[in-house]
Amino acid sequence: MVHYDRKFAKELDRLITPPYDVISPEQQESYYAAHEFNIIRLVLGKQYADDGQDNNRYTRANATLREWLDKGILTWENIPGLAVYQMEFEQPEHGSRSIDGIICLVKVDDYGEGKVLPHEKTYKGPKQDQLDLLRSCHANFTAIHALFSDEPHTISDAYSPHIRRPADQETRDRNGTIHRIWNIYDSGVIERLQRVFDQKSLFIADGHHRYETALAYKAEMRSAGHTGPSEPHNYVMMYLTSMSHPGLTILPAHRMVKGLRDLNVSRLLKELEPYFYIEELSFAAADRESTFRTFVERIESYSGVGGEFGMMVHGEQCFRLLRLKDFETAESLVNASIPSVLRGLDVTILREVIMNHGLGMDGENAEGKIEYTPLVGEALNKVTEGEIQIGFILNPTRVDQMRTAAELGHKLPQKSTYFYPKLSSGLVLRVF
Repeated sequence: MVHYDRKFAKELDRLITPPYDVISPEQQESYYAAHEFNIIRLVLGKQYADDGQDNNRYTRANATLREWLDKGILTWENIPGLAVYQMEFEQPEHGSRSIDGIICLVKVDDYGEGKVLPHEKTYKGPKQDQLDLLRSCHANFTAIHALFSDEPHTISDAYSPHIRRPADQETRDRNGTIHRIWNIYDSGVIERLQRVFDQKSLFIADGHHRYETALAYKAEMRSAGHTGPSEPHNYVMMYLTSMSHPGLTILPAHRMVKGLRDLNVSRLLKELEPYFYIEELSFAAADRESTFRTFVERIESYSGVGGEFGMMVHGEQCFRLLRLKDFETAESLVNASIPSVLRGLDVTILREVIMNHGLGMDGENAEGKIEYTPLVGEALNKVTEGEIQIGFILNPTRVDQMRTAAELGHKLPQKSTYFYPKLSSGLVLRVF
């Protein structure tokens, strides 16, 4: 394990960041300014106009990593162990909650060959970016979040006694989430957990791009003759939490669409009318916020039923509610390869019927045109300000739906789940 030296214990809040894929350009700048040793310089370095093959964000990340290790900014502990990671957070309407699990190395196996199961599709761009970073740095900066079935709490019972002492690392991030780390070097506990996990499947919750990057890197190394089973490219750092943990939280990943050259709302509505009841909630400037609250409440009221979405278009003085008339009516528009038990999921209907059929956005031309946010207010603001052409609001995918997709070997649309809170980069690193 690698972590910041203990002398930075009181500065961790200025050293950590969320995962790279939820950091905006503005946030990247603020993390650079927060501290000269902020982990942003490793996970999401700046790009410059004169970058080339020998000097770029990836080579700079590697040089910075090695410098920090040499100077003791980062400490390398060469003792076999694992870490327990706990996050305590506030959830609107649910109060204070917490979730915990273990950070360890997991064998990298091809989907279908091992016990690691995905549930989401990925984009090519982020995978290439992460592969270039992995090639250069030989490090995992952020753990992949995966879930496992822990009945009757065999795994949590094994590590729980070890987190009764003060944490080895503790800090609060910008969102108010408290992050705690306990290092465990007890060989008996580690061996016990290894035996239990040998019998379990792991369901990727967050980090599909990073796992597929690890797969690609492993293939490269094996092609280069590095075929030993214990070589480091055969493993990746993961954060494993129980699927039944009461603190496990999934937020919706609202879609924000931009870059459409010929957006025609009238044509879109005409394409959707055979399949949806479409209701307009008009507003004036003075009552936009109250109308918006009603809009969101109406969508959330269908969380247990499914098939209701919100639509916001830049420049319009109304919100639209789209309620599916009949799940069977839309069946003809859903890709035949999608298993029957997943054809009625909100993320499936949104992707297949509204975005593919209505907007003509298939998987090939969608990359780079969709942004995601769990914050409905952010989606509203970006549509209002014209950063986004059209926004779609939906209810979250449930854990059981995610598990069903993974077990059937089917990948849901990109960002079908938004697990909250996000792990921090910088508390536990793996360098090899």
